[in-house]
Amino acid sequence: MSDDSGSDRRAMLRLTACALGGGIAAAVGVPVVRMLADPASKITVTGPSAPIDLGPLDRLKIGADPVSVPVVAKEIRDGWNAVQQVVLGSAYLTRTSAGDCTALSSVCPHLACTIGWDPGKRHYVCPCHESLFDPSGERVTGPSERGLDPLPVTIKDGRIYLTWTRYRMGGSKREPV
Repeated sequence: MSDDSGSDRRAMLRLTACALGGGIAAAVGVPVVRMLADPASKITVTGPSAPIDLGPLDRLKIGADPVSVPVVAKEIRDGWNAVQQVVLGSAYLTRTSAGDCTALSSVCPHLACTIGWDPGKRHYVCPCHESLFDPSGERVTGPSERGLDPLPVTIKDGRIYLTWTRYRMGGSKREPV
């Protein structure tokens, strides 16, 4: 046997050992990297994926003042976490007919202050900059450039289901975020 065949064998053994070690490292490392990177590759915070049950339609009376109700998601996901019963905000519900109602966001589109209902004036009022909105949510006066943002509702089996939507504040154009 010559020296060349011995050094060839050693080189082949080194190459085989490196390939085997690299294969084992990849077999262990790839799943670990994928597990750690998975939440980072997704949208960080998710909103509720299904409409939110706000209760029975019968709790609202036709022609009555709007009713403020909390909007609570059953679960919100944030990266690795899942948080239960998250208050997203509130909405004003108004019953429009025997089988329907409308919902308006309680967030002023000007600077995101929480609006209130003034039963004496029969208007929604923003306490921050005194924007006024009529019962349908249309802007009456004040610095807000648009009316209150509508929230989609459906009635199913006598219950109100709301699809929570956030809108960009400021400006006259209504843009979901």
